[in-house]
Amino acid sequence: MKSREARRVETSAKKLAQTYYQDKRWKIVREEKLRLNPVCEQCEAAGRTRSAEEVHHMIPFMSAKSAMYRDRLAFDIDNLESLCIECHKQQHHS
Repeated sequence: MKSREARRVETSAKKLAQTYYQDKRWKIVREEKLRLNPVCEQCEAAGRTRSAEEVHHMIPFMSAKSAMYRDRLAFDIDNLESLCIECHKQQHHS
C-alpha cells in the first residue's frame, strides 16, 4: 500500500505531465511528427504497414531532473516516435 506522501507525489507528477499534453507546443509538434511519419515506425520496422495515430516519447520527459531538460524532451521531435495504438500500448506495458 502506498503512503499518503507517495500518492500525493504521484498525483502531482500526473498533473504536471497533463499540463504538457495540453500545451500548444505539444499539439503542434505532435501534428508535425504524424505528418512527417504517418506510418507506425515499429510496424514499419517489422515489415507491416499501419497508420500511426499516437506519438510516443522515446525518453520519457517526466524522467528529467530539471524543468529545462523536461521541456526539451517533451517538445523535441527527435525524441518522438509515431506509433499505432497497439504498439503504443506495448511500449507502456513492456
